[in-house]
Amino acid sequence: MQLARHIEPDSDTVTLATISWHSSRGLPPPALIASLSPSRITAPEALRNSSLCFLDCADKVAIAQVVRLREICGNGIYLVAVTGAVTAEFQAELFDVGVDDLLMDEGSAQLLRCLLRAKRHLTLLQTHQKTLDALQDKLDAWQDGLDHLPTPIYLKDVGGRYLGCNTAFSHFVGTERDRVIGQTLADFLPLDVAEAHRESDLEVMRRGGVIRVETDVCVPDTGVRHVMLHKACVASPEGGLRGIAGVLIDITERKELEARLTAAAERDPLTNAYNRRKFFQVAGSAIETANEGEQSFAVAVIDIDHFKSINDELGHGEGDLTLCSIVDTLRAHEAEGVLVARAGGEEFFAFFTGDNTAQAEDILERMRTDIARYCAVATGMGTAGTISIGLADFDPLQETIDHALRRADLALYRAKRDGRNRLCRAD
Repeated sequence: MQLARHIEPDSDTVTLATISWHSSRGLPPPALIASLSPSRITAPEALRNSSLCFLDCADKVAIAQVVRLREICGNGIYLVAVTGAVTAEFQAELFDVGVDDLLMDEGSAQLLRCLLRAKRHLTLLQTHQKTLDALQDKLDAWQDGLDHLPTPIYLKDVGGRYLGCNTAFSHFVGTERDRVIGQTLADFLPLDVAEAHRESDLEVMRRGGVIRVETDVCVPDTGVRHVMLHKACVASPEGGLRGIAGVLIDITERKELEARLTAAAERDPLTNAYNRRKFFQVAGSAIETANEGEQSFAVAVIDIDHFKSINDELGHGEGDLTLCSIVDTLRAHEAEGVLVARAGGEEFFAFFTGDNTAQAEDILERMRTDIARYCAVATGMGTAGTISIGLADFDPLQETIDHALRRADLALYRAKRDGRNRLCRAD
């Protein structure tokens, strides 16, 4: 952030020693001005080193000359138009384009007053400049400190335009700081995303205080990042609202760790199927939220046939591959509304709700057929890697899911006893 500098850096002591005379017509200075020994400047660019310049402004051509000099020298030079007798209209026009003072006759009293006004003006400018420099030094120190922080930080006005930011923020949005300032989020992000962020800006301005917002942001070079936005209102000295200060904390790694911990807590590490704990959590939640008399359920217990013979004869590595292959086949049917979980060892649970309950037997038969086709292996015990299934419908108002699973387990034993690779319904 830069404060406007109105004069060029000069010595600490205001002096009128650098007095100059400039005439686009090439005329010499009047005698009284010549007594000040001014430097005669012909090239406007050379006037930058002058503190006071007397200008030959006898006609309208001088208007463009003054405009040009102001463009070159800025406000750091005191311009005195030497005009002679001119109309009030022409005087006003000279002041409008940037002249600081007029000298209309060669009287020493008028020249002295002009010099005193110039010195007072330049002293005031220098005082202001020192104040600006001190403020700029403070701003530079703050900016330098912010730029050394790894966390993106920004400041917006009430209209959503950026007033400032640190290096981390400019890197985050993939745009140089000078191009960030004065822009809005709509200049960097898709309109719908920018509007969503604008809504949270308006919310914090309405409520005051600080708000926190979690969101995904597409970052150049690194892709989508999950961030926590902290936004706070910034007040003006008068107590009004100046804008919003914000901090972006990248929590992508934390969210990924949370996801891994959640997966570890609810999924079987070998097959990636839900574990027993997650099964009862999801099923219990579905039962609790079901409307009385409007929801029916079914559970199934599934067991891999002759799984021990696969481990014993083909090795545990082959057994693990068979387990994973069977789980992949079971989970391929989850789109049909069935929840599958590994209960332990080679045993699995399946849970059906609502309309899927009526289709439970058909879905399970498709699972059994697919597994027999793609996962079965030959062992000394016969065909292994097929599944046997016990299925039980239940009404949660009449029995618990644990009791229904015990009935399904008894049906599973019947399926095993009757030859395996089949489904039996519970009584």
